[in-house]
Amino acid sequence: SWGYWWLKTPLPGVVWCNCPHMAGLDGLKPEDLTRAEVQGRKHIHAVVDFVREKLPGFEQCYVIDVAPQTGVRQTRLLEGEYVMTKDDLAQRTRFDDSIARGRDYYMPYRVLLPKQIDNLLVAGRHYSATSQAQKMSREIPPCMAMGEAAGVAAALALDAGVRVRDVDVHALQKTLRAQGADPGDQTGRNADVPSLAAHIQNREAA
Repeated sequence: SWGYWWLKTPLPGVVWCNCPHMAGLDGLKPEDLTRAEVQGRKHIHAVVDFVREKLPGFEQCYVIDVAPQTGVRQTRLLEGEYVMTKDDLAQRTRFDDSIARGRDYYMPYRVLLPKQIDNLLVAGRHYSATSQAQKMSREIPPCMAMGEAAGVAAALALDAGVRVRDVDVHALQKTLRAQGADPGDQTGRNADVPSLAAHIQNREAA
């Protein structure tokens, strides 16, 4: 699996390695975060020694940079007006209030809205989702898209003098599209799973 860990960059001869992964640590505990920084760097040095010996082309490799802080994949998650599920992602569920999309899944505005707190929007990997759904959707592009949607929603709320939960979502979607974003409210190149299944059934029946 080593070949899948190395990602190309625009710089000749420079690759990015998305590793090491360290399980069994709690991202809410300072002690574990400190342990991760120390343990992670030990892993990195071991990886460099390994690839120099085992991977052709890496004989003279060296580390240019390391992330300034260990990335934590999951800790607390928001309990929002809607909680995304693994099935929502797998079935490519469409939402009338969709404001962001991943590769082939969609996030409704309600996943940014806390249940009991007004005028707060939560975007990124903490958004309202089950643990299994978050594992599938915490990628950087949809997190950025949620962040853009949250920023635009906040501006629209200020302009209209309303709470963020009362923002006109259709106006939000329209503004996002005008900025070049894809809020996921319109059918695009990614087919809906239910629509695709119906199409296949119709073809088989014919």
